[in-house]
Amino acid sequence: MSRAAPDEPRRLRLFVACALPPAVQQALEEWQHRELGRRDDLRIVAPPHLTLAFLGDVDADRVPELEGVLASVTWSAAEAGFKGPVFLPAHGRRRVVALELEDATGSLRDLQAAVSSRLADAGLYEPETRRWLPHVTVARFRRPGHPFSLQNVNIGEFCVVRMVLYSSHLEPTGAVHTPLADFPAS
Repeated sequence: MSRAAPDEPRRLRLFVACALPPAVQQALEEWQHRELGRRDDLRIVAPPHLTLAFLGDVDADRVPELEGVLASVTWSAAEAGFKGPVFLPAHGRRRVVALELEDATGSLRDLQAAVSSRLADAGLYEPETRRWLPHVTVARFRRPGHPFSLQNVNIGEFCVVRMVLYSSHLEPTGAVHTPLADFPAS
């Protein structure tokens, strides 16, 4: 493992996501283990969350600035519901198993656009060129794989009320996500 020299800033692998309500998260985790847990070609993502912006490696010294930018985003609770499974990317060998989200009011897209824009304006994020798809990643293929038959998750509609800045540490068993800051809907 390479370590930063003493005069180099410590770097954190960061992303911004919406946390799911506890009851939805529990039901989704039960579904993940029931539907995906027996497959040895997948690694389950825990906890499931709705990623708004993946920032990548960021100097740890910039976390307070990130928190300030995210705190400035005014947003209301967003209604959502699960539509069905998707395998990403849409073309070629897939790497991700996800559940697409219904965003009837567009409030999730508005939140993602606001977060993306504010972080980009602060020089903390380079927005992706592809259109954002509201989804919850539930598993990752250990090696690129192919779509397979998957039952829809039967969880009712819910409200997203928390945005979180996470640190993601890569371990051999998968990424470990640690919340660094929490930003509730206003």
